[in-house]
Amino acid sequence: MPAADLLQRLEEFCAAQRPNWPGWAAVALGIGIATYFSLMIEPPLWLGPTCTCAAVVAVYFLRRQPLLMVAGAGLVAVAIGFSVASWRTEWVSAPQLNRSLYRAEVTGRVIEVELYPGSLRVTLDHLKISSEKTGQLSQDVLPERVRVKLAKVTDPIFIGDWLKLNADLQPPAPPSVPGAFDFRRQAYFERLGGVGFSLQAPIKTAATDLAFAPLDAVLAWFDSLRLTIGRRIQAELPGATGAMAMALIVGNQTALRANDVQAMRDSGLAHLTSISGLHIGLAAGIFFFGLRALLALVPPIALRYDIKKWAAVLALVGAFFYAGLAGMPVPTQRALVMTGVFFCAILLDRSPISMRVIAFAAIVVLLVAPEALVGASFQMSFAAVLGLIRVFDGSRTQFANLRRLGRDAPDLTGRIIGGVERSGIWLGTLMLTSLIASLMTAPYAAYHFDRLTLYGIAANMLAVPLTGFWVMPLAVLALIAMPFGLEHWPLQAMGWGCDLIIWIAHLVADWPGAVVLVPAIPVVGLLLMSLGLIWLCLIIGRLKWLGLAVLGLGFLTPLTQRAPDILASGDGKLVAVIDEDGQYRFSSSRAAKISAETWLRRNAQVKRLSFPKVAVAAPSLDTHQRRIDAMQTAATAILPPAKNGDSCTAAWCRFDTRMGYVAVALTEAGAGPACQSSKLVISLEPIETGCRSADYVIDFFDLWRHGTHAIWINGDGTFTIRRAADIGQRPWALQRFPKPAQPVETAPVEDNSSTGASGRSDDPGS
Repeated sequence: MPAADLLQRLEEFCAAQRPNWPGWAAVALGIGIATYFSLMIEPPLWLGPTCTCAAVVAVYFLRRQPLLMVAGAGLVAVAIGFSVASWRTEWVSAPQLNRSLYRAEVTGRVIEVELYPGSLRVTLDHLKISSEKTGQLSQDVLPERVRVKLAKVTDPIFIGDWLKLNADLQPPAPPSVPGAFDFRRQAYFERLGGVGFSLQAPIKTAATDLAFAPLDAVLAWFDSLRLTIGRRIQAELPGATGAMAMALIVGNQTALRANDVQAMRDSGLAHLTSISGLHIGLAAGIFFFGLRALLALVPPIALRYDIKKWAAVLALVGAFFYAGLAGMPVPTQRALVMTGVFFCAILLDRSPISMRVIAFAAIVVLLVAPEALVGASFQMSFAAVLGLIRVFDGSRTQFANLRRLGRDAPDLTGRIIGGVERSGIWLGTLMLTSLIASLMTAPYAAYHFDRLTLYGIAANMLAVPLTGFWVMPLAVLALIAMPFGLEHWPLQAMGWGCDLIIWIAHLVADWPGAVVLVPAIPVVGLLLMSLGLIWLCLIIGRLKWLGLAVLGLGFLTPLTQRAPDILASGDGKLVAVIDEDGQYRFSSSRAAKISAETWLRRNAQVKRLSFPKVAVAAPSLDTHQRRIDAMQTAATAILPPAKNGDSCTAAWCRFDTRMGYVAVALTEAGAGPACQSSKLVISLEPIETGCRSADYVIDFFDLWRHGTHAIWINGDGTFTIRRAADIGQRPWALQRFPKPAQPVETAPVEDNSSTGASGRSDDPGS
């Protein structure tokens, strides 16, 4: 094909996509943000604005070349996204703890209270923190906020209270395994510098005078109102019923029981507990149609004014208030922006359902909180709405014709038949909505949660109508009645619906094969799946079907990688070794619960298996003698090797691998014998005297400094190590004390992992 013809076709193709250019602008903005978060070093603040200016200049000079101008405009959006992410990181910059603080004295102001079953969790700011070992923390290392779960509460705690408490504080944790969810990064953008739990009941102290901040005052008012409403719901609806009601009304999911949360996930109903588009849409719709009906009852107003627009304005105010109660999470922000555009379209007599609505919402959310892009909430909520708009906007005429069935029937029988047909259409629309939302969010559920729910459509068909036509209207009625103390009956009736939702969740979750576990998907797989879905929804013309091929490639990417052969947790409490069947075997059945659950999930493994059976020494009545017996057992007692050559004692285990023996020292007594017979040694205790006979050593301090170690053993006997905390020089990276260089030669590893012995001088305890 001649170059001129190819150029002309490309220009025609780009011109045909013009209706969806705002959507591609949002995609380009997201590419810039994703580029920023993928870097291993923190870029200078001037880099993004400089690239933006350069791209704008390029667009100006290329304005007579349509294709190049469009490409340049895309680069402008990419550079803006990069700039926004960089400046947002600088804006929220605050210290994070890099070491544990035990029995620390913490004083601060309560800015958030979360209700838990039987306890509370509070977030404090304006902190003073001291411990016996560190003394008073200076301002350059003092976190701006910490989150503490209270062990005991004697007096009611409210937003704005000043508390003094003793707590064990931990740094926000890095990923449980390289490539997994990074809680430390999320905490950084929340300005959360530490998490922990209190050791005794908090004491209320005198308030400290602070400068008045209007925005903080508004947010504090919403937080206080949310807490008050939550407590009144708990008083009327105790237990699981009240927890579900709180999740639906004020967005507080922490009060839900663990088994109920798991059932909601396994049944595909977890979105009901997160206030998002469904809840905001239902609340706004109830406000809109209810207010319009009330205004229609007043003839002087209904006949003289456009009550539809009045109702739209008041409904938007109500939706904003409801979003404020939910705390403005990302799905709520997106839904609120889209609701605002929807009602603005009503005010301007325009159609509110279009790709421009979701594009505008995405651009606003990404400009305000660019870090939301890398979270599951943003990805799943926008994917679901993108698919729904693409299908229903493209089938607008067909759905309009279906809704008119039977309305013009000449007799009662025809109207009844038409009503039945419309009911069937409504049910079919609900099924289609659930199917589209499930398909669009499936790639992100597989990537972030390593699971797919097979019966989500059935569960949503039962629970969503119940939520929309029973639970949410009663929730709105309860909120309206609450200032007058009349919320008892609306909440009681709402509770019946909440109980039914929980019952549906457990019913569907217990069906055979309700959940399919998926091996960990690499980042490139997520990018390919996202590109495929976006291409399917935004491209106009037959070329859109290429998105299916790209989507399929993304789902195949787990086949290109294999799970680590060995995992050692960053807290030095757990080691997992893969067996011949591809299943992880764990050194403990209880320790490091979060890490273990993550490892199991990413390996598509259900059961937590144990290391080979341990040889147990004969019992001894004398404590000193028992310790001597344990040392001797660790040094000499080995179970007869199994067919794969693996064996264990109470103090250490040895595994026969392609690279030779790998030893895991479980106790201090097991470090010595582990070092004598293995090429690779992993010790859950510090190794003080060195381990010269081993080629490579990972001890407690290596795990403490660099987080979870993932080890792949290659076919040629070499091995590769990746460490969870090695994310580059980023503001949220975990920086422990440096470790002196070791003279021991290292095996071929990735990320320059340290080797050799560790000294007690770097003791992390404080």
